[in-house]
Amino acid sequence: MLLTALSSLGRHARLALPIGIVIALFLPDIPLRWDIILPLNITLIYAASMIRLDLKSVGLAALAPKRLVLSVSIASFILCLVPIFYAGIANLGGLSALYFPSLIWFAVAPPIASTVWICTLLGFRAALAMEVVVLTSLAAPFTGPFLAAWLLSDIAAIDQLALFIKLAGMICGGTVIALIGQVFLGRKKIEDKRYAFDGLSALAMLIFLLPVFNGMAEKIVATPILAAHLCLLAIAMNMGAQIILLGFSRILSHRSSTLQVLAIVTGNRNVGLYFAALPPEPVFALFTAMYQIPLYLTPLIIGWLSNWLHPQGGVSEDS
Repeated sequence: MLLTALSSLGRHARLALPIGIVIALFLPDIPLRWDIILPLNITLIYAASMIRLDLKSVGLAALAPKRLVLSVSIASFILCLVPIFYAGIANLGGLSALYFPSLIWFAVAPPIASTVWICTLLGFRAALAMEVVVLTSLAAPFTGPFLAAWLLSDIAAIDQLALFIKLAGMICGGTVIALIGQVFLGRKKIEDKRYAFDGLSALAMLIFLLPVFNGMAEKIVATPILAAHLCLLAIAMNMGAQIILLGFSRILSHRSSTLQVLAIVTGNRNVGLYFAALPPEPVFALFTAMYQIPLYLTPLIIGWLSNWLHPQGGVSEDS
């Protein structure tokens, strides 16, 4: 029964994710220890996303010099260049100091682990996405806290070491759980039950909505302008980056499959990683909730846009 339900959820994940946001908005406040539950849920998201992947084979392929250069270049672009670029644009554009920390925490976050799953759903190069997710997730505890401390030096005091430990714990914990699961279940059984594991990934993302939207309905009603501004900021950074990069994939057709992956991993960041690791902050909490809207709509909107830009489909480069 449980496997059937998870398989059904996995098959209909594109619709289930945005529907989950609507439901989460109308749920009453649930007084649980979300400060404990949330990091565990983030760990589960990493584990559920990685368990379906042949980590050994992909790891060996990723060590090929040409592939390694590509993955490191994408990771450096995402974790180092994008934050500096966004900070520069925000300063030039006069972005309010109220919104600036949310922009920076988005920019220094690694791609969400579910981008691998999203790439699988959309027919993009999931193997490349996984390499980038693993590389950026392992590097994020070293880059994110320290780059954010530099960019937010006049705004926030950050306990860099404590943040590093929390990030590393969630990421490494999820990876270890996935590896243990692969040892006990075996690759064949995991692949045979792939829709059930897709459903598990979707379920983990839906559970994540509970703490993120807990009490947010009241805050949205109380501060609709702030909520609208944060929602627009989230859409601009998420969908804006994806649409621009997908547009380049149409122009640079010989690099289209790489740019498709780059669009997904650049736009869909694991903001929840910092939401779970940082002390509570009302504006960033509201931004995290608003950010789920474009994130959970990505499979639907970007899937449609990609089909429109590349009606022939297929993967034109090495997977």
